[in-house]
Amino acid sequence: MFACAAAYAAQNRELNLTIADLDAPGFSARSIRAVFSGPDLRSLRLTVGRLTIAERTFNKATLTCDQAELTAARIACPAGVLDLGDKIPLSFAYSTKTRELTVQSQSTSDETWRFTGRFGSKPSALELEMKNARIDRIAPWLPRAFPKVSAGRASGQFSKRGDAITARVELDGLAFADASGLHAGEKIGATLEASARAQGEAWHWNASVLWRSGEVFWQPVFIAAKRQRLALAGTTARGITHVSDGRLELPGIGAVAMSGAWHHAQGELGAFRASAARLRVATLYQDLLKPLVQGTAVDDLRAEGELSVSVAGAGRALTAAELTLHDVSFEDRARRFAVFGVIGRLPWRSEVESKGEIELKGAELLKVPVGAMRIPIRLRRTRVDIDSVRIPIFDGAVHLRDFALGLAKDQQWRWRFSGELTPLSMEQITAAFGAPIMHGTLSGKLPELRYRRGVLEMDGALDIRVFDGIVTASRLRLIEPFGRAPRLHADVEMKNIDLDLLTRTVDFGTITGRIDARIGGLELVNWQPVRFDAHIASSPGSYPRKISQRAVQNISALGGAGAAAAIQRSLLRFFDQFGYEKLGLSCKLENGICMMDGIERAPQGYVIVKGGGIPAISVIGYNRAVDWHELVERLKRITQDNVKPIVE
Repeated sequence: MFACAAAYAAQNRELNLTIADLDAPGFSARSIRAVFSGPDLRSLRLTVGRLTIAERTFNKATLTCDQAELTAARIACPAGVLDLGDKIPLSFAYSTKTRELTVQSQSTSDETWRFTGRFGSKPSALELEMKNARIDRIAPWLPRAFPKVSAGRASGQFSKRGDAITARVELDGLAFADASGLHAGEKIGATLEASARAQGEAWHWNASVLWRSGEVFWQPVFIAAKRQRLALAGTTARGITHVSDGRLELPGIGAVAMSGAWHHAQGELGAFRASAARLRVATLYQDLLKPLVQGTAVDDLRAEGELSVSVAGAGRALTAAELTLHDVSFEDRARRFAVFGVIGRLPWRSEVESKGEIELKGAELLKVPVGAMRIPIRLRRTRVDIDSVRIPIFDGAVHLRDFALGLAKDQQWRWRFSGELTPLSMEQITAAFGAPIMHGTLSGKLPELRYRRGVLEMDGALDIRVFDGIVTASRLRLIEPFGRAPRLHADVEMKNIDLDLLTRTVDFGTITGRIDARIGGLELVNWQPVRFDAHIASSPGSYPRKISQRAVQNISALGGAGAAAAIQRSLLRFFDQFGYEKLGLSCKLENGICMMDGIERAPQGYVIVKGGGIPAISVIGYNRAVDWHELVERLKRITQDNVKPIVE
């Protein structure tokens, strides 16, 4: 009957055929109509009202063929053009008896697509082969949120036979980017493999991805291929995908095991778990963590050791986490801080308090060496508490009490603590900071210190006992303490400082007596003074007041060419010590210039040391504006190089 229809159509030079709908997993064609026309019905126009391939739908897809073949058993086109918006050259053959369709496209000499499908039979079969296929042709089937694919080739096979599916694809030269430039990849090479089998309503599957070459930037992470491999096994049924066994292999770092569930309709993660044992910290930091912490205090570290980690949760919420450290060390390359040989375990639970402990062999903070310590820790939700810890520093210690660290409502970390300083060697402290060597000890109580939004503030005044006097620091404020240029603001007062202890420790010459000092509006940037208003003067009271000739010489040298010692050109110049009534000096530092003054006015200058007793001596300063850096250099030469100026 079909042959009679074809003969009749041949006489009328047109034949219209309606073909039954075609359905297979991932493929469907609706409203299929073929029109043969022309001499011997060799011209074909095939239209598909609705064509769906892998959830991508095309309306009114059209195939034209000038040299079609039409028989009772076969419809074929050796050279046609498919119009899906873009025109694609292809050939096809369809068997009306077996309902088997073969489609092949060769857009260029090296690019080939071949599709074979057997419909309406059980088991059905589909096969897709591609060789050097342009990946940008597949871009319309990618999620809409995925960046635009601009280059790349794919070769591989996909097949479905009955209830079994297998696939293997090789990607080479893949490139993609979005309009913002925050997500991009270049020269990506990868191997994708997958297999699945249906059992009732569920699909049981395995999939793996091997990343062979290329780089990816996914703000803020930049990662280069090192043959990373992700392998997953699980089931998909009723709109939920369960990953029962997942493993991410990171060469040079370690492996992460994972499991979880994904709810398709809601687009949400269900319950999940992940764990990793003995990850290598050096490569973990360099390859993954460093890009995430750019612009912070930990953006340039040397790291070593291993760590183990596990997390569990549901959706966007964590319910449990645990971190174990195995001899971990890290050091800031700018030498602001370092921690060595850390071991310990920190378990965390979202709803209950947990206890952990860490030990470290040593540390360094702002050039201050820290000894070994053990730290017991309590954790709950976003809060960390340490009741008490002894931190060895130099030959003494800092005792911290009631340390609390927490995440505030503004999502900023805050912490606070109080404590006390047991006696610390001034000699070791000054050596560590490169200051003139001083002797004696440093001790005192620490009021509560608070840190929030990058600022460390002190609640109250810090009293320190040194040189048999008291130094009080108030209004202390340290901005970005671990930043590139920390800024310190404070007011400092000194009461009854023993000048004999002070001057002997700095090898300045001997001065007996006591002084009071006030440093208002002190501001340090990167630990260098940029602004202050300092006044030093003799303390009130009755006590011996003597000054050695060497100290007089050094005070004169400190004042530069404009300072002079009023040493009489008589026998007084041969005395080693002189009496004085009072002494004092002030410096107001602004814009690198120190405006100097003394305890009282003098003709064309100011008095630094006012003589008194027998023999007596006075020191007069004449330069009021002194370059701060030059003043510091003079002090270094006097106290370190032991320069002795000549006083005539």
